[in-house]
Amino acid sequence: MHVICFRCILEKIIETNKSKMKKITTILLSLFAVGVITSCGNQKKKDQEQEKNLFSESMLLHDEVMPKQEELFKLKKKVYALGAKMDSLKKANPSLDTAALRVRINGMSSKIDSAVDNMSDWMHSFTSDLDQKFEGKSHEEIMKYLTEGKQSIEKVQKEFNQTIADANKLLNDHKVK
Repeated sequence: MHVICFRCILEKIIETNKSKMKKITTILLSLFAVGVITSCGNQKKKDQEQEKNLFSESMLLHDEVMPKQEELFKLKKKVYALGAKMDSLKKANPSLDTAALRVRINGMSSKIDSAVDNMSDWMHSFTSDLDQKFEGKSHEEIMKYLTEGKQSIEKVQKEFNQTIADANKLLNDHKVK
């Protein structure tokens, strides 16, 4: 009789544990699913934050460069004024090669125009219709676009700085303030 009772008890324990194991398994699977969903949501938030930060870096560079556009416009006027003073410059310095100076003035004017055009092109291509550009794109594709955009505005920034330096040198070489 002891054997039968022990056996009955053992069967009862196993049956009870199966039921508990099913409940525990169900709970664990539910927790795992919630964890996966939350993890995916957290990753998406992290990705969006990374994209936002990279976009913001590009726009900060834009905001640094944009005021220099006005400086370029002022320098262009001064460069044109230098061209209008060619006769007086030649009188003050008879050995001045006015043809070479005219080439430098025209080249500088073109360089200023190119820098300003590149800024406008960047603004139009980088910032327009971002929602459409990013629709259906992966995080990696968006990051690639934003990285290339940042590299482009960095290039524009260097071009602006170099053009400003070159224009100032041209003007200083001929004492135009």
